[in-house]
Amino acid sequence: MKISTAIILFAVCTHFWSFTQSYDSKKQWDLLNNGGENERIDAAKKLSIYYQSESLDSLRIVGETLFFFGIDNHYQPAIEFGKITLAEFYVMNGRINDGIVMAKATLPRLQERGDMTLLTDVCKIIASGYRKLDDGNSSMLWAQKAITYNKDNPESKDKTEGLISLAEAYLLQHKEKLAIETYENYISKASKSKDYRGLSSAYARLGDIYRISEKFSLAEKFFKLSYQMARKTNLTSPKAHALNNLAIVYFEKGDTTNARLHFQKALTLRESVNDVKSVSESLYNMGDYHFYIEQYSKALYWYQRSTDLAKKNGLLKEEKDGLLAMAQVYKEMKQFDESTRHLEKALAISSDLKLQQSADDEDLTNLQHEIWRTDFEEYKTAEIRKETSFWNDVLLIVAAALAITVVLLFIRLNKTKTT
Repeated sequence: MKISTAIILFAVCTHFWSFTQSYDSKKQWDLLNNGGENERIDAAKKLSIYYQSESLDSLRIVGETLFFFGIDNHYQPAIEFGKITLAEFYVMNGRINDGIVMAKATLPRLQERGDMTLLTDVCKIIASGYRKLDDGNSSMLWAQKAITYNKDNPESKDKTEGLISLAEAYLLQHKEKLAIETYENYISKASKSKDYRGLSSAYARLGDIYRISEKFSLAEKFFKLSYQMARKTNLTSPKAHALNNLAIVYFEKGDTTNARLHFQKALTLRESVNDVKSVSESLYNMGDYHFYIEQYSKALYWYQRSTDLAKKNGLLKEEKDGLLAMAQVYKEMKQFDESTRHLEKALAISSDLKLQQSADDEDLTNLQHEIWRTDFEEYKTAEIRKETSFWNDVLLIVAAALAITVVLLFIRLNKTKTT
């Protein structure tokens, strides 16, 4: 079963959340593409937070748009935040080490001007990167740095930034009790600021912790709280994820009636906004539901719908998953020829996936080289300025020394004449 717990581990709990709960993405895209310098950056910040759960590809477009605007107009703040957004995308997209390096490269300038908000966000990106690499110690270190920067940030009111990164680091170190306490601390603070989206994510994560521990009653309780908070936002993704999570925990408890009902609700919600990838996931989960209760014909129906939708929209991974699931069903039905045929199709898609991944990697590498080139040019410009400043200082000193020498000689000559 495909589990999609709504966990926003990067910029969750920043002061932009209140905006995203009454969100107008079209307006922000217009500002990003046509606004003034500061308006573009502000729009990019809001869009990047929105798309962390709604659309990863759009997050990349936001970062690239702002970064290249900064390059074309020689506007350093746009270049800087574009890099931060792209670093976040790289981490979330699987190019984790590249994203960590890119994020760390922005720290010196942020520290120089004391930008506590962005320092906090960058540290959370790095902590999340190390979490994905299963490096608990490094993840803990950067989570604590994020919390420290946030404490010194006068713009942060509820002081929740960095807590989720810390909780995830505890989980990575198998300190479940401390992780739960940290999430509860976050919930206590976020409730005061009515950060509904962040609360939905935190409750979902607690629910998933208890689900993995097979404490299904507690998992159900927190998934319900997640759904309650999600309903207070106007965002589809958190609501659909919460319903999907509830369906999974109902299924694992053996309550198949409620499981099917909530899978269907999540599917309907995702279809209403044409979230194709998530719709494919919901169709797949409906197939899983029927497979595990041994209704194989109905399982094939839902798996086929998931596969067809994925194929129509170029979602190779989802198409491959659907084919493998159907192969398993045919195997259970003793239809081995059909099972083999679907396995062969899945293998063929695996080759296409590798080619697509290779093309994507090349594209991302080219983008990374462009960022490195910018960093190099910025470094060389700074070196030239530094060298120019040094020689200007030398010339000023020499000129001053010459002027003093001339004055002293002139005074001495006057004294000689007088004598």
